[in-house]
Amino acid sequence: MKRNNLLVLCGLFVLAFTQGCKKSQSDTFKARTVAANSVALSTSNIFTNSLPSIDNGSYYDPWVINIGGYYYYCGSNGGSLYITRSAILENLLQQTKTFIFTPPPGTGYSSNLWAPELHYYSGRWYVYFAADDGNNDNHRMYVLEGGSNASDPLDGAYNYKAKLNATTDRWAIDGHPFDFNSEQYFIWSGWEGSTNVSQYLYIAKMSNPYTISGERVEISRPDYDWEKVGTPTVNEGPTSLISNNTVNIIYSASGSWTNDYCLGRITCTNGNLMAKASWTKASTPAFAKFGNIYGPGHASFVKSADNIQWWIVYHSANADGSGWDRRVNAQQFSWNGDVPYFGYPIEKGIPVAAPSIGPSYAMPLANGTYRIKSKVTSQCVDVPSGSSTPGLQIQEWTDNGATAQKWTFASLGNGYYKITSVASGLCLDNAGGSPDAGNILVQETDNGNIAQQWRVQDMANGFFKIINKRSLMALNVPYSNQTPGTKLEQWWENQYDAELWQIIP
Repeated sequence: MKRNNLLVLCGLFVLAFTQGCKKSQSDTFKARTVAANSVALSTSNIFTNSLPSIDNGSYYDPWVINIGGYYYYCGSNGGSLYITRSAILENLLQQTKTFIFTPPPGTGYSSNLWAPELHYYSGRWYVYFAADDGNNDNHRMYVLEGGSNASDPLDGAYNYKAKLNATTDRWAIDGHPFDFNSEQYFIWSGWEGSTNVSQYLYIAKMSNPYTISGERVEISRPDYDWEKVGTPTVNEGPTSLISNNTVNIIYSASGSWTNDYCLGRITCTNGNLMAKASWTKASTPAFAKFGNIYGPGHASFVKSADNIQWWIVYHSANADGSGWDRRVNAQQFSWNGDVPYFGYPIEKGIPVAAPSIGPSYAMPLANGTYRIKSKVTSQCVDVPSGSSTPGLQIQEWTDNGATAQKWTFASLGNGYYKITSVASGLCLDNAGGSPDAGNILVQETDNGNIAQQWRVQDMANGFFKIINKRSLMALNVPYSNQTPGTKLEQWWENQYDAELWQIIP
């Protein structure tokens, strides 16, 4: 359940670490000057969540796409729909809003315009949105038709096209169209009957971009306790993430006004999308509150400008208990086979490297052999005694130039590296592929598992984070311990120097 939001001003907690302060758009593509021994080919801009906005207002139900070298945000202020455009994601909400549609009074779609999505189908741009006549019970789905320039959704006017409804025409919001196996589908959140008891997810086929054909089929309802916080119970905000023959639907669960609003996942692998039995629901949330991020939900997904990185863009409550006063956040996610993995929300105030604009941003190191030296201890990532034993936990040790402290970085071309010990020939590995903070890091036989893939994230000034693909957690010195021989671990991304490393030839 959604509602219009009040504008609430808040103070942002500014951390001392944020040396990568906001830059103008023209500065974004300028490489920073880095230490000579950092061997960075180029560097990324740094930002901190939440994304700054032009009016410091409340933003919700974010929909972001990347077309023709620009990011586009399609949003609503409750009474009108708009689009913003920027070459970089982190200042997308600071751009001038181009209002594309304000409905006339006295229609079924004159009020409470929610969750618009911008899509290009059959040679035209379309915007899908929910609206009513001033009475929430009458919420339905509608679509606008825009211009034909596939590279620019702002080239051409948007006009009302149609109401979208299945044969059973019930309350409906959060519509999302997608293609699979040459067929077009529409999924949304709706009521089973005519009263507000619970919101389910429904799917139907489309005969064209503005027509639902046939009956709806329920594919999800609140089942688990984490989906049932608040009354009525809620499944809403469905969005598709498709990989090969696997269709993942990422949706929002529990009351959007609660701290426990979160993301869930249902998955279909047999191609029969119109049968509820084909969908398997994950028993735990895909993305849930953490630290100072409350109620993360209603996500969209976009790739970086270079088509290498995957990013999740989502809204969360501005503060503990602030409900529908929301801000928009963004961070990278990864894939475990054909299933997306989002990890934990990165807290507000934590420095984050912006989306990459080229391979040298996503993969900032040339293939080669390096030492990995801690900023906080000046000690190096080390294989104890240079042992060749698989499963041995790695440590930090006084920088001595030994082979046990040399690691070969080999780019995998997908934004990640395989990091191999020169001494043992074994790979740096997140032991057991654990998603848990504090899990040990070991050397292990090369097995091609994503637990052995590492993102090298340029954090400016010659320092990097080294982030595991399986867990999305960073290589960390526990408690910044200065003792040589301290065993290393993975930990949530934070602002502390224990996660910063020089990578030295």
